[in-house]
Amino acid sequence: MVELAIALGILFNLIFTEVCGFTSAGLVVPGYLALYLNQPTRLAATLLVSLLTWAIVRHGLARLIILYGRRRLGVTVLVGFVLNGLFNLLLQHLPPQPVDLRIIGYIVPGIIANEALSQGVIPTFATTLLIAGLVRLAMILIAGWNG
Repeated sequence: MVELAIALGILFNLIFTEVCGFTSAGLVVPGYLALYLNQPTRLAATLLVSLLTWAIVRHGLARLIILYGRRRLGVTVLVGFVLNGLFNLLLQHLPPQPVDLRIIGYIVPGIIANEALSQGVIPTFATTLLIAGLVRLAMILIAGWNG
């Protein structure tokens, strides 16, 4: 099912980009997020870390060093990766939670933040979530999957 979700995410992202001009956060992220749409707390935690990553890079690191292209992508993914690790450490020291607050993937927040640096937070988050929803719907219709 992961392969189907990623393939559909790439397809829908390409179509949406041609029609509307907005891109989602990377080619594989919407398909990956579609697998977790039934876990809203994980989705929210991932988007929160993405937003923090965006803010740290945009309002902190970008003022100190020149960031563009691959360098910006690398720094953004690394910041997201570090924040993910810190978030996991924090969760270990908190009492058990009734909901799952883990982040989806290690590089997903950084990829989302990197795209948000290019086209803005709201268009990136909205497009990514819209395409993730379309992928999830297509998976239900095509494969009867509702995992």
